[in-house]
Order: sequence, then structure tokens, then C-alpha cells
Amino acid sequence: MAPKAPRPGDWRKYFTYLQFERIALVCIMLMVAAIAVFAIVYTGMKLVSDLALGETFVDKAALQDTLGLILTILILLEFNHSVWIAITQRSGAIQVLMLIRITILVIVRKLMLIDFTVAEATTMLGFGGLLLALGALYWLVASGDRQHAVHAKPHDPAAKID
Repeated sequence: MAPKAPRPGDWRKYFTYLQFERIALVCIMLMVAAIAVFAIVYTGMKLVSDLALGETFVDKAALQDTLGLILTILILLEFNHSVWIAITQRSGAIQVLMLIRITILVIVRKLMLIDFTVAEATTMLGFGGLLLALGALYWLVASGDRQHAVHAKPHDPAAKID
């Protein structure tokens, strides 16, 4: 049985949804940008006050706090970048590879801020397993994307065959 051709109203609904998705993504991008600007200003003010502490700033807790804020800004920027890609390349709202990258950044941030003197071994093993699983997932998705890109290329008759 042959698939039915879409009716004219279906295309209009699809186009309306795409417009809604683009508007929603622009709103999300603006909100994340506002949060990023606030975080940058806050981090700058905290860094200036921390530098006034002198040698105390090199203390582990103060340094961890500042690096945690900087990593938060990087996570926000990566998230905003993925939204920008979705808008400009019309690739849909969710890109799996970027989502996995952001998740890995969040876990790395958590690991940088954790106090290893009180962290339990099971927690550390859990983070390690989670990072291994995310790395494997990233590799699988990226590998699948590469294979899909190779098979999607048209055959070049002028290509040299060895």
C-alpha cells in the first residue's frame, strides 16, 4: 500500500509548527543570554573581590568557587551555541551530540567542585560510570553521524578507484 500524499492543510500545520519552534528557540536563546550576562557580571565582581584577598584567593575553596562560576558560564554559552545552531541550520530543537557535550561539562563542573575528602567511593564510581557511559554514547552517535554522512554523499564518477 502506497503512503498517502500529504494534504495541503498538513503542510500549513507543519510550517506553523516550524515557525513556533523558531520563535521558542529565539526566546530561549535570549533568556539564556540574559542569564549568561548576569553570570559574567557576577563572576567578574566576585573575581575582583577574590583578588583583593591576596594569597587567600589561592585557597582551594575560593578557587573552586570561582572556577565553578566560570564553568557555569561556559555551560551557558555552549547551550546558547546549540540553540543558535538549531535556529540557523534549521536542524530541530535538539541536537544529541551537543546535549551530551553539555551534560559532560555539567558533570565535570560537579567533579571540580566536589570535596574529595568527604566524597564517598560509590559517588566517585557513579560519576566515573556516568562519564564512561556518556563518552560511549557520544562516540556511538558521532560514529553513526559520520556513517550517515558517508552514505549520504552522492557517488562521484570522476573519483579514482584503487
